Amino acid sequence: MTGSASTARPSNIYVVTLLFLVLLFFLGLMAGSQWVSPLQLLSAIDGTSDLLTRITVLELRLPRNLLGILGGAALGVAGAVMQGVTRNSLASPGLTGVIASAALAVVSLRTLSSPGAMWLPLMALGGGLLGGTLTFAIAGRRRLQPERVVLAGIAVTSLATALTTGLLLVSGAEAAELYYWLAGSLMGRGWLQLQMVLPWLLLPLGALLAMQRPFRVLQLDDDLALAMGLAVGRWRLTFLLLALLLAAALVAFTGPIVFIGLVAPHIARRLAGDQIQHWLPLSALLGGLLLLAADILARQLAFPQELPVGMLTALIGAPWLIYLLNSRTSPRSA
Repeated sequence: MTGSASTARPSNIYVVTLLFLVLLFFLGLMAGSQWVSPLQLLSAIDGTSDLLTRITVLELRLPRNLLGILGGAALGVAGAVMQGVTRNSLASPGLTGVIASAALAVVSLRTLSSPGAMWLPLMALGGGLLGGTLTFAIAGRRRLQPERVVLAGIAVTSLATALTTGLLLVSGAEAAELYYWLAGSLMGRGWLQLQMVLPWLLLPLGALLAMQRPFRVLQLDDDLALAMGLAVGRWRLTFLLLALLLAAALVAFTGPIVFIGLVAPHIARRLAGDQIQHWLPLSALLGGLLLLAADILARQLAFPQELPVGMLTALIGAPWLIYLLNSRTSPRSA
């Protein structure tokens, strides 16, 4: 009886999370400067609506919603992987300097040259890799205490932000666009951006979700994992590189969106409990849900203007980080 109850609980969580995600998805298709009613939405989907409604729903809001779900899932999984393989409950793309360094690389490329869109993920990946490596090197490879990682991440993020600001001062007419991009937003992202970022997100996301066994083993002590035949160093590097790719590729197309990679894995870990096999899938679902919800709020809170979604995720995530830093009980043991 106990076993059946424990297996039924995650299924209920999946159902409820997916239900909220579907509701938010349809709300995202309706919400905007011009609201679309449920009947207009249905007519736009079946092709019987007027041209303006059809373009608004299918060409503007649909790809934006899909990018929000996929991007949130990428950040959620990236954060869970970083927390899991480093056994550090405060590791995440935003707190380890990865996102700020990836943003610095993209701003550098766009300021100093006129790159093609396909170069942006590669440049973001290089910058994110450098920033993440520098953070963990400063924090100390063998004893990655949460406080040391956060402090090292703050230092790397501050350095990357300062260099980015310096570049913006010489970027000329493009500065205003880059300033808004640095706040993180899904506005204006359509089918073209979704098509370009899709392989950069789907392939590593699918690989991470498929590698559940080595991920579970990496939660154990290194000596025990080695005794079970796992090449700990190789697998840890593989997971971290894939997580880095997810975060950096998204930055290239949406700008830096912080704290989704911290909040979603913590909520997922609490819901999954001891059933670690559900941590990554739940982190993906909750990450998509959080980013989509933040994007919908960004469209409405300052109507008729639109807020940067990165600002809203920071407002949500900063209090959560303060709570984690002041909590004596680690969320991973909850």
